[in-house]
Amino acid sequence: MRTLKDDWLIQCYMDAVHLQLEPEFIDLLLEEIHKRSTNPAFRQMWMAVSRSPWGPGHEAAAGAAFHAN
Repeated sequence: MRTLKDDWLIQCYMDAVHLQLEPEFIDLLLEEIHKRSTNPAFRQMWMAVSRSPWGPGHEAAAGAAFHAN
């Protein structure tokens, strides 16, 4: 996943949640998001997307990625 561009990672995560894919896959995406959250540019991009009106659950999941551990 390290070679996946930041915007693609975020889009993959949002699509995975929307399509209700396997929780294990979503967890892998969240782990990578959490790893990248130390990068200010990535964090800004993620926070902008997490505030979008894509439906309930997206903001909670976005917040969980940054507050885990």
